[in-house]
Amino acid sequence: MKDFKIQCQSAALDDGLMDFKGFDCIVIHFGEISIKGNNKPDFTKRLYANIKQMLEGIEYEKFEMLRDRFVLYPKNNEGYARSLERLGRVFGLSWYAPALISKSNIDSIIRNSKKIIGNEETVKIIAHRSYKELDFTSTELIGEFINREKELRFLIDKNSNSKLYINITRERTYMTRERRAGLGGLPVGSSGRAISLFSGGIDSPVASYFAMKKGLGLVYVHVHAFSDNEEAAGSKINGLLQILGRYCNSIRVYYVPAYPFQSAAMRIPHRFELILFKRFMFRLAERISDIEGADAIVTGESLGQVASQTLKNMASSQSGVDQFIFRPLIGFDKNEIIECAKSIDTFDISIKKYKDVCSISSIKPATGTSISLIDRLSESISMDDVVDKALELAMKKDYKF
Repeated sequence: MKDFKIQCQSAALDDGLMDFKGFDCIVIHFGEISIKGNNKPDFTKRLYANIKQMLEGIEYEKFEMLRDRFVLYPKNNEGYARSLERLGRVFGLSWYAPALISKSNIDSIIRNSKKIIGNEETVKIIAHRSYKELDFTSTELIGEFINREKELRFLIDKNSNSKLYINITRERTYMTRERRAGLGGLPVGSSGRAISLFSGGIDSPVASYFAMKKGLGLVYVHVHAFSDNEEAAGSKINGLLQILGRYCNSIRVYYVPAYPFQSAAMRIPHRFELILFKRFMFRLAERISDIEGADAIVTGESLGQVASQTLKNMASSQSGVDQFIFRPLIGFDKNEIIECAKSIDTFDISIKKYKDVCSISSIKPATGTSISLIDRLSESISMDDVVDKALELAMKKDYKF
């Protein structure tokens, strides 16, 4: 059996020193939205809007939305470099690449190929004819390249590591060298809106990443142990949000003090405090979801990872919550989560020391609570009143990156 590898990818790319002279545009191909059938136009429009938002501040001549791709025309070398870097942050892309545009005839394609092939001795031609009504096939085009090798600076070799991709449409042919893998998934916002319960740990940033990858627009809720919301906003949470903001350009977060719950929880046995705290956070997230028009809650829980994440404890903590709860990491091992955190650059910040209210601990934490027990404890501390008090003290903050 082949090794299974979790697919997560950093948005960090550096094209600042590259020379894009000779290219006409950047061609951008869709990812998972290509299989959406009748809904495809809605997903395509969302992706187009997301890319435009991500390109804010970059000058370009035009940005075309075609039937099966987007085409961006940057104004200068800096525009190419910055655009490629930003495209590496957009969920919903299959691949993207700087491209040279040729007319869709054999003479023009072969003549233009010389402009983007460097000093390579051999090149592998990978041709695809999207428009089938032309008077030549992809195989015939490659054959003509071979027949005319004497006028080229390179030889055609199917085993060469240097590649020239040729995509032939009705009126234009796009010629690219290195196709850059996109992040895949769906455009952020295309699957609806959700509340992300966001701690300062390793798991919740990774869960948020995967939620965005499947098209969820997120509003973040951070319950903190500080006496002041601004102190929480100036903590490492800000650094984590900046990294996740790479993928959506703007973020809304609610900073909520934990002390209304902590004060009320002094009346219950300590071994049940963490489960009840999870119940508090779910109820809080549900209330904020009503305010924000969200349809789900996202958590970084992984089944069996800690005492509060046993099956019984997860059932007890979410009981009475009507919102759908996403747990993107439910089947992940801790090492898999850590590797993803490293890949998206959140790990180093996540492991910094932090007064994380989610790390409430006890000598013998309950691992198998019943829903009825947590219901009774919830009533004993007047959970609805605790949530009301916490919301009154919360601070909403918007960030743009």
